[in-house]
Amino acid sequence: MVWDGYRGGEIASKLAIEAARRYIDSHFNEIEHSKEKILELIRAAMYYANNVVFDKSKNTDELQGMGTTLEICLIYNNRAYIGHIGDSRIYRIRGNIMRKLTTDHSYVETLVKGGTITKEEAKHHPKKNMLMKALRL
Repeated sequence: MVWDGYRGGEIASKLAIEAARRYIDSHFNEIEHSKEKILELIRAAMYYANNVVFDKSKNTDELQGMGTTLEICLIYNNRAYIGHIGDSRIYRIRGNIMRKLTTDHSYVETLVKGGTITKEEAKHHPKKNMLMKALRL
């Protein structure tokens, strides 16, 4: 699992990673181990982690607005199952080839996909770090 927090992010990141891991650990043996069910489990773990982060930020004034990205890569039977939210990334490396498997949930990525700006312009855009999705309130 990978995470990158902001505004109390160290706490948000730690809460998210612990919650997601705990959720997967406690539910993995209860599910059918098909692709669909494993991906549902990862999705549910991310929702659970989001609720844990939200509840903590709601109940602690200095943590209001905290958030984090979260990347989950669960490897089972030699297959990788991915959960992704934010702008941290998951790559696959085979031999000398590195391939990005996730797409950033960022404002500039939306602009690039829409053809409004180029990838080169995105590197220097003033809102390059603005997320469209993250675990937060």
